[in-house]
Order: sequence, then structure tokens, then C-alpha cells
Amino acid sequence: MTGVQTCALPIYLKALAENKSALLVAPTWNEIEAVTGKIRIALKTAGRLADEEKEFEVFDSLSWTQAQKRDACQYRPGMVIRFHQRKADFAKDETVAVVAVENNSIKVQREDGSENLFPLGAGCAGFDVGEKRKLKIAAGDKLLLQANAVAVRKHFVNGELVEVKRVAGESIILTDGRTIPADYRTFTHGYAVTSHAAQGKTVDEVLLVASSRSLPAINQEQFYVSISRGRERCQIFTDDSELLRSHVTHSSARLAAVEAMPQRDFLQTILQRGNRFMKRFRQRIAQSLSIETTERSSHEIKPTEHQRTTARHVSV
Repeated sequence: MTGVQTCALPIYLKALAENKSALLVAPTWNEIEAVTGKIRIALKTAGRLADEEKEFEVFDSLSWTQAQKRDACQYRPGMVIRFHQRKADFAKDETVAVVAVENNSIKVQREDGSENLFPLGAGCAGFDVGEKRKLKIAAGDKLLLQANAVAVRKHFVNGELVEVKRVAGESIILTDGRTIPADYRTFTHGYAVTSHAAQGKTVDEVLLVASSRSLPAINQEQFYVSISRGRERCQIFTDDSELLRSHVTHSSARLAAVEAMPQRDFLQTILQRGNRFMKRFRQRIAQSLSIETTERSSHEIKPTEHQRTTARHVSV
């Protein structure tokens, strides 16, 4: 775990101890997995997470854009495709494994061992790309749901954060009374998420963790989405202030328009609402606002008029 993750961990645990809702946001899934493991160990030590756990095989979505799904170069053998709706010869809810990439098509293997070519192109909204992996679940765990579904007249919404009450065989009982059935395995731990997965969520405190190796994945739009999720406070942890400045002071709107068209309207709305905030943020950076390398700084960004009304604090 990196230095910035080590600094963020006690702040996150302190928020939970004060019965506040908290969310860690990181640019990459590699960083998310690293900090998630440390969080679960700390929660077990504190008695907030049961020691007994059960291992489930889950479909872990890569949260690709439509442009990424159409690009054959993005695929690797071992990846998994899950169909939300019927497409070509593939049934709804069918899962196939990628075995090879050929020109603009991919070769996939079905559960019966047969192989088929799957042409990429239009209709990419009908499937999701991810990986199958083992995930340990215990009572007290927070989960991030990654697919819409209806089971036993209960709805599960993609992007929803839920908490585990107990594990009963192949089913997972949630604290809200719902049960995740054995045929729903599209979820992951929900302690830390990407800025994309953070859209639409609001918590008391947000901790943005961005080590130097993951900073290339950050842009102005993602940065604003991340810091605007906290009702009371957002704290930023990084080990390269100069690189962070260069990424959050430049927009990737052109890239988003070409490669992530489904998000375009949302990002434009976010940018309009956050324009004043970003101007203030750039001004403060220009005044040599320091971001400590591995220790949390006490500096605080002057809030905009909108933030004054919500008493939100952003510290780096």
C-alpha cells in the first residue's frame, strides 16, 4: 500500500467510528484493490467486520465505455463478457470467456466448450466486460452492485452500495432486508470506487486517493465529480502535487466527446455547476497551495457560494 493510502486509511476509519458515511475514491482499480484489503483488515481488528467469511466467484465489471467495448485492442484472453440482453446468438444473462482477438472480432468460449466469433460494433450497450475472480464476503462488508436485476420482487441497481448482514449458504442477506440470490454475482467490495462509479452518490466525507502512478488517469471532469460527492468534507491525498495540478487544471472534454459519448451530457452538466469551483481551485493552486507528500495537510480551499450553503470543506 502506498504512502497516500496509508495516510487516508485512519481518516476513513475515524469517519466510520463517528457513524458518518465515507467513501474512498481512486483513479484506478489497482489502487482500489490495494486500499480495500487494508480497510477490511482494519475493520476486522476493530470488530466491525466478522472474522468468518465465505468465498464467492463473482463477475467483476471493468466499467468500460461504449468506445472501449468496440475496440478489439482492449480485449485480452481470460476476460469475461456478460450479456444484459439477447445479442446475435447469445442469450440474455449468458456469460462467455474471451479466448482470442482476431481483427475487429473476438473469439469467445461458451460454458459447453464451443467457440464462436463475436463481432464488435453497434449494440455494445447490451453487454458488459469484466473478469471472474474470487471475493471473500463477511457480515459487515460493504458491497458495490454492478448490474441491474430483479430477484424475488426486489430490485438491485447498478452502482448501489449495500451492507451485508449475514451469509446464508449461497445467498447474501443485506441489512435492508433484501437477499442477493445465488444467480446474482455481479458485485465487488464497496469501500473504494472510481470517480465514474461515484457518480450519483452522496456521503458525509469523501477521501480522494491519487498516488503518482495513477495520476495519468485523472482529469478535470473526474476530479470535480469525485470532490463533489461529500456533503461535509472532501480530503485529497497525493504524493505528486505538480502532476496533480497539471491534470486537474486541464479538461478532457474533447476525449470524453469522442470516447465516452454516453457520459457527454452528464459531464457538461457537471462542468457547468463546477465552473466556479474549478476557477477558485486553480487560483489557489497558483498561489502555491502545498500538498504534503505522505502526510495530510491542514490547508483548506476557500469554498464557493454553493459550498457555503452546504458547509462543505475540501482539504488537501
